[in-house]
Amino acid sequence: MPCGYPCARHLAIPRLASLLAWAVLLTLLAMPAPAAERPELHVLIDVSGSMKKTDPENLREPALRLLGDLVPEESRVRLDLFGSRITSVLPASEATPETKRAMRQAAARVRSDEPYTDIPAALDAANGDWGEETARNVILLSDGKVDISPDEAVNARATARLRAEVIPALIDAEVQVHTVALSEGADQAILTEIAERTGGLALSARSNEDLQRVFLALFEATAPRTGVPLVDNRFRVDGSISELTLVVFRAEDADPTRIQIPDGGEIDIEIAGTLADWRWDDSAGRDLITVRDPPAGSWRILAAEDPDNRALVITDLKLAMSGVPSRIFPGEVVDGTLVLTNHGEPIVEPRLTRDIEANVAAHDPQDTVIEALELNDIGADPDVLGGDSRYDFRLRLDGDTGIYTLEGRASGPTFERVIRRKIALARLAPFEARVVRPHLAAYDADSGEETSEPNAQLIIEQDVALLDPRDSRLVARVECRNDEPTGVEVPLDRARNRVALPPTGAGDCRVVGEVIGTTRDGREVSLPLDASIPAPPVPKLVDAPATDQPDDEAKPREPGEPGGPTVTAILIGLAGLAALTVFGLIWGALVRRRRKQLIEAARH
Repeated sequence: MPCGYPCARHLAIPRLASLLAWAVLLTLLAMPAPAAERPELHVLIDVSGSMKKTDPENLREPALRLLGDLVPEESRVRLDLFGSRITSVLPASEATPETKRAMRQAAARVRSDEPYTDIPAALDAANGDWGEETARNVILLSDGKVDISPDEAVNARATARLRAEVIPALIDAEVQVHTVALSEGADQAILTEIAERTGGLALSARSNEDLQRVFLALFEATAPRTGVPLVDNRFRVDGSISELTLVVFRAEDADPTRIQIPDGGEIDIEIAGTLADWRWDDSAGRDLITVRDPPAGSWRILAAEDPDNRALVITDLKLAMSGVPSRIFPGEVVDGTLVLTNHGEPIVEPRLTRDIEANVAAHDPQDTVIEALELNDIGADPDVLGGDSRYDFRLRLDGDTGIYTLEGRASGPTFERVIRRKIALARLAPFEARVVRPHLAAYDADSGEETSEPNAQLIIEQDVALLDPRDSRLVARVECRNDEPTGVEVPLDRARNRVALPPTGAGDCRVVGEVIGTTRDGREVSLPLDASIPAPPVPKLVDAPATDQPDDEAKPREPGEPGGPTVTAILIGLAGLAALTVFGLIWGALVRRRRKQLIEAARH
């Protein structure tokens, strides 16, 4: 039937609404993406007396100088020392050149003279004076445990307060705490719990040399800087770079490091000391070299190659990586983005972007590349929207627990940029799943029907210390080899959830999907679930009541023995045959007798 005016009017309204919705969506997509939050670091350094033994050479000092040199200028930093009390060394400040110089100088105030280690009070103090719209991070370095009194009962109450009050307050303030255990005697369990519950990294330094690499890893997890790629210790400086920082690790017996500059000359620490634009710190088994206004061209580090060597730059042409958390769970999907900017503005002009190549690679804890992706900004997979200066990528890490590195690169005819982010892969997912079937007691002997419900049930137990059950849900499907998939979507609002699954046959069946939720530190996660469904149990007939038998009759017999299974079967067979023969003779006699009676009746 044709649609008249009233029908057309009703159709036009939803069509108009749909067009408006698309217009709003396209407008939003066309808007520049919001800039990533500025990093903010509040650093807590343990200065208790036990550090005299743990860190006798006071390598906390050069580690802080390393952090002070590497922290990007767009970030905020704060430094506190703690033991029995809290000593504010550097208030929260913008990381200007003056602030970074003050941080390097403040490192000289690190000591080891406090009698106790009040970790709860230190975290309370660090959780404050945050800047607006910053990514909040605390770095906690300690060699001890919660130790505020010689009375262990007092220490136990302080630990309980840390778990029940201090950590939840950090989570509410969206603070990630990254912990560094600086000795075998450190309370690794409590430091790991602090990091895991707040979404941070839990690292350890088992030697003095480890501490420098640990601080580099923390820097790349919290406030990474744009760099240039190092290939065979060679790199290229372009004209937009105003400052170059080199981090070079060296073995204890290695020759002094030298740097070859574009004109072919070589600079060592002695020569650098005479140059106004060079600063060289060679302490703690590494060289930290900063060069202002470095000449453009090809440079080379004349030293052994090391996977932790870095060439970082201050430049107007920057590469950033966003959307990457510090800690993820096994199998979790990471949706990240590389963003290339010039003077703070995204590079979107086609004449510039068409010559840009971008990629991202994931390195495992042994620095082996486990996945590499070519990226684009033209809207082709995995890019979401073309022409927005964002190179989107999607990775799923599922391997051994440890610290992984995501390395993003972008290059054009006149420049190369690299950015690295450290990411911790947790030991376990924050939930456990298994499929069970209710016990099938018996089948009804008369009807042959089941007497109890055979459908499988999915049991999901969440770690509510990590996942907020108010926001968790299951989105899955039941897949059987010979049947169409059946969808299952239910909330998971308890620590222990029991989900009834649709009926399945005896074929190979699985429940496959995702547990979607929110971590206690406010991060949305999508975690894979794949569990096999056991086949229905084989039905059993109800057994007849057992009768009492003499012990000698109940005793099992070997085949061939008198009364054994073989002899019994033969006897039963013969008895049956004899019975059939007798029945046949009787039946024949009856038939003949009845026939004779009918004939005689007919004659009369």
